Amino acid sequence: MAQEGFAYETNAYNALFTLDISTGGTAGASHDKPDLTIKKKKITAGVELKISPTAAGSLVMKYHKGKWSYGAYKGEIEKEFIHDMAEAKKLLRQMNTSGEEGKDWRGKIPHLQNDANGKKIMIPAGMDKRKAYAADIKKFGGSNEVHIEIPAKMICDYYIKKKCSYINVGSHGFYTLNGQDDLGLNATLVKNGLDEIPDFAKNASARIRVRCQPKGGGDYQFVTTMEFSKVKKSIYNIAPLMKGSKSSIDAAALKKEQLLLAFK
Repeated sequence: MAQEGFAYETNAYNALFTLDISTGGTAGASHDKPDLTIKKKKITAGVELKISPTAAGSLVMKYHKGKWSYGAYKGEIEKEFIHDMAEAKKLLRQMNTSGEEGKDWRGKIPHLQNDANGKKIMIPAGMDKRKAYAADIKKFGGSNEVHIEIPAKMICDYYIKKKCSYINVGSHGFYTLNGQDDLGLNATLVKNGLDEIPDFAKNASARIRVRCQPKGGGDYQFVTTMEFSKVKKSIYNIAPLMKGSKSSIDAAALKKEQLLLAFK
């Protein structure tokens, strides 16, 4: 999925570059720059790109001496944001001691644990990772996960921290983040008799999700993620996907995109 995401970034950048809208390359695996940077005259703004509704960021969770705790997060703005948000929602209490959202998670002992230094260990020692994952996903997967509803505004706050003003979801379209419109696109749209760009905060649902996550090759981890779903489609899309594709841009649809008027 990550490779498809990178391909989508590259294809979106190339398609918009020919229209003199994108600039500065893509983020790729970098976490300190927007996926896409767009411009209007000499002003630039960041855009978060997603293929479809999905996770918005994650933080590893660790289990040591009978308690869940957060993995390393200090010094990384994104992870600090997720940590602070989870703390505000009393996530560790839910996972360790009490609370409705964590009732089917807590009290179970995972095979994947951590030593005092945070390093992964298997209990019992030497247990096959694939068998451990099968057992842990049975204990912690499905309805046993921790789900805590949050306002979609928090997803916007998260991406604004990443220096973005907009988000484009390939399957659903283009949105401002909490109404932030660094390029002043809405003013131009209204001037041309068109509707404003919808605010993502008012057009999606969001939640904190704690899950047992496979990583390939039998490896896995426990993570807290922010996720968004139930997204209402935007009337605009600056990186529309070809039907049946997860990375190719629909050039014909982009050519007809009314939002392009706002960049002139």
